Amino acid sequence: MAYYFCIDVGGTSIKSGVYDEKAQLIKDQPAVPCQNTPNENRILSTVLDLVEQVSVEYEIIGVAISSSGVMDPSKGQVLYAGYTIPNFQGTDFKQAVEERFNIPCEVENDVNAVLLGEAWRGQLLAKNNLVCLAIGTGIGGAVYQNGDLVRGRNYSAGEIGYLNVDGHYFQDLASTSALVKKAQGTFSESDLNGRVIMERAQSGDKKMLALLDEWLTDLAKGITSLMYLLNPETIILGGGIMEQVAFIKPRLESKIQEQVIDPFFGQSPLYFAKLGNRAGMVGALYHFLSKNKQQA
Repeated sequence: MAYYFCIDVGGTSIKSGVYDEKAQLIKDQPAVPCQNTPNENRILSTVLDLVEQVSVEYEIIGVAISSSGVMDPSKGQVLYAGYTIPNFQGTDFKQAVEERFNIPCEVENDVNAVLLGEAWRGQLLAKNNLVCLAIGTGIGGAVYQNGDLVRGRNYSAGEIGYLNVDGHYFQDLASTSALVKKAQGTFSESDLNGRVIMERAQSGDKKMLALLDEWLTDLAKGITSLMYLLNPETIILGGGIMEQVAFIKPRLESKIQEQVIDPFFGQSPLYFAKLGNRAGMVGALYHFLSKNKQQA
């Protein structure tokens, strides 16, 4: 059987797993911390160590990487990385993996990969116009039109997190990290995280509900801008906090309707990602199979 090693490099952790060509998970690997510092790039060495470890047990015929940052998908290199992951720009995954292990490696931007993974497994690739938002450490975006990703002149199309919303970067208002930071300051509790915030809001904590309401308002502001600009057939929402579908979906839909100038503009349905933390890896596999002319 053909095995592929799929890796998802995020802002806080690196997830990985062994998959077959149908995106069935064969072995899930434990996530490891993303330990880049302003003075040292540890991500590439961690990725190479992970490939080394899994190659002992499985005959890997390809490495598929999903990564934060603006990626050159032909070179497999990080062209630009923002302030959320220091000292990452210039990381050359493809060359390093292929030279060390003599197996093909393909690299895709993480949110592009989430879009591809969710669309592939959710049967959405037949649609002509998709937008994906990945909400986590920052807010990443991806755009898919007429059968392919929209990459832009220098592969930076979809960098939605830098949109200006009320004088701030969109991701500084509406990412999960922004929500956590605001909650920690409001409640003077340094150990708050997204899971605890959602639990307290759902248990009826009025102050937490009000804070979450503000956050959803900011998230809706960015989403309505995308609706005006692209009028997508579907908007895919990913990230750990978006797994709280029953709680978030009706509230976010209501906020969007409050924001749009007319309901005519707010008709793009929200699709909440179903693959969870696997979406980036599955999308990276789809990208790998497509680039290597294997069936996907």
